[in-house]
Amino acid sequence: MPFKYLLIATYGSLLFIYYCGTAVTVAADLSQKKSEFLPLASFLYANRDPMRVGWYNTSSMPLEKDFKTDAKRRVGSFFVQLKPRKNEGEYQLALRVLRDGSHQFLLIREFTNGNTLNHKRYLTIPFELLIGAIQGEALRSLFPNDHVEFGGWRHQVTYVWETTELLMKSFTRSGTQTRLQKEFMQGEEYTIPWKNLRSDLELEPLAVRDPLFIRKDKSGLRYAFYRIQSGDTLYSSVVIRFIGNIKHTARSQNASDLLVLNGLVDAHQLLPGQLIKIPLEWIRPEYLHQVPSIYRISKKTIIREKVGSPENQPSIENRRHKTGSYFRTQIISQR
Repeated sequence: MPFKYLLIATYGSLLFIYYCGTAVTVAADLSQKKSEFLPLASFLYANRDPMRVGWYNTSSMPLEKDFKTDAKRRVGSFFVQLKPRKNEGEYQLALRVLRDGSHQFLLIREFTNGNTLNHKRYLTIPFELLIGAIQGEALRSLFPNDHVEFGGWRHQVTYVWETTELLMKSFTRSGTQTRLQKEFMQGEEYTIPWKNLRSDLELEPLAVRDPLFIRKDKSGLRYAFYRIQSGDTLYSSVVIRFIGNIKHTARSQNASDLLVLNGLVDAHQLLPGQLIKIPLEWIRPEYLHQVPSIYRISKKTIIREKVGSPENQPSIENRRHKTGSYFRTQIISQR
C-alpha cells in the first residue's frame, strides 16, 4: 500500500511539473507575440469599422509577399488590425479592404492561420496590402500632429523609430526619391509636396465644381457624385460632360464601367434624383476645384524657411532641439 501511494504521488508530481512547464511556455509565447505587435492608435473607418494601427517592433514577422518561407519582416513595418463584419466571408473581406481586392482573398487565410473568420476578433493585416483609404485613415491616427500645409502635407516626426524609407513608402508615390537624412529627431517637421503625395491616401483636400459634389461611399472611398436631372442620360450627361474622353470607344468603356460601379443594369433607365458616383481621377480638370490657400507658399512659410537656414538654426544636443517650440523645415521632393 505505501508503495502504491508513493507511485501515485510521484506520478502526480510529474504531471504538475509538466503542466506548469507548458503554462510557462505558453505564457512566454504570448509575451513574445505581444512584443511583435505594438498597436499605437485606433480609429473608426467609414463611420462603421473599428480599426487599430501599429508597428512591428521585432523582425520575426513573415514577409507579406511570401508567407510560406522563413524570410523575416524588417523592423518598422506598419500593420492594421480590423474585425470582419458579421457573416462576411474571405472573398467579401478581401474585396472590401485589400488593394488587389478579391484576387488576393486567399491571403485572408494566411492572416487567420486557416481559422474561420470571427467578427468579434481583430485580424492583423500588413499595411501595404490595404486599400489607400484605410491607409490614409491609419496614418492620420498614427500621426495626430500631421496636417494640411501650404504646398503639401506636413508631417511631424512622432516616434523614435521613424526612417526615411518608412515615410517614403507610406506617404509618397512610387519612384519618388528623397534628400532627407537617414535618421530623424522627434519634433522635426517635413512637408511632402502634393505632387509627391499618394493620391489614394485621400489626405489632399479636394473640391469639385457644381453640379458635382464629393462624398464617401459605403466602402469609405471618396467619389465625385452627380444627381441625375430629368432628361439626363448616362452617356451624354455624365460621361461626355464630366469625363470627356475624345474617342468613342473610351467613352463607351467609361459608360460600361459606371454601370458596374453604380450597380445599374440599364443606362436608359435613370431616375431623376438618382446619384451617380464617378472616380475622382476620371473627372475633367475644369470640374476640379483646388483650394488655392493650400497650393501656394505663404510669406509666413518663406520666413520660416529662412529662419531654418543653417546659420540661423539653434544648437542641438542629444539630437533634440533646445527650444521645444522650434522645428526645422525640410522638403520631401524628387531629385
